[in-house]
Amino acid sequence: MEDERVVASSAGDPRLLSSTPHAPTTPYNNRLMNLPPPPGHPLATYVVQVPKDQIYRVPPPENAGIVERHREAAKNKGKKSKRKCSRYLICIAIVLLVIGVLVSGAIAAVYFIFTPKAPNFTVSKLHVKQQKQGSPPTYDVTLKAKNPNEKMGIHCKSYEDSATLTFWTKNLGFGDFPGLEQKPGDDSSIFAIKIHALKIKVVPPNVQKSISDKKTKRQISLKLKFESPLVFNVWFLKLWKKDMTVNCAFRVSTMAQGTKILSQNCKTKLS
Repeated sequence: MEDERVVASSAGDPRLLSSTPHAPTTPYNNRLMNLPPPPGHPLATYVVQVPKDQIYRVPPPENAGIVERHREAAKNKGKKSKRKCSRYLICIAIVLLVIGVLVSGAIAAVYFIFTPKAPNFTVSKLHVKQQKQGSPPTYDVTLKAKNPNEKMGIHCKSYEDSATLTFWTKNLGFGDFPGLEQKPGDDSSIFAIKIHALKIKVVPPNVQKSISDKKTKRQISLKLKFESPLVFNVWFLKLWKKDMTVNCAFRVSTMAQGTKILSQNCKTKLS
């Protein structure tokens, strides 16, 4: 069809639209326009009625303001939620900080009130057993412990091969620390450490003479060292754990029968 027109009805109904679409001008279109109409198809006029709800209008300008206000409200809502989250996080951090300060203060107060002190040790006896001259002897060292803490008990765990006995620079043997448990202020705990000589080592001559010579007493200087984990407790609460190292330097009148402790110096170190 060469041309098609849409004309509004003469009744003036606003729902009727009039439009004349124009095709782009091309040589091909010009040739078609010069052709006579086909037989039996005369030019016709059509009336098209469009329902009112299908007529599209341009939205009024105030709609843009409404949309913009909605966008601003959404942005403000997001900012408020972020501010609330940040406030909650700050409050939680402050609460944790206050709790940490209170706990640290309580621990410091307990530490100063219950100041842990290392136990004191003294060598009270030495007994040496040897089946025959030259065989590996056994050294029984008896010690006395005192707990200087009036408000805290102590517990020393047993520790295998943690005790050594030396004569000058020569190691006489190894032994096990049997463990120790004391109540607050206890000064009557006695325990023994048994030192076994090494079979592959020869007993030092001075030590062997002091063991064998029953007529002439030969004084000998020895050093005892032992280690143990130490726990301080108040009632059933275990407050502190320390590593204890004890060094005792002592001198005996003889290593035969009738041994007497002539002098001694024991030091306890906590770490």
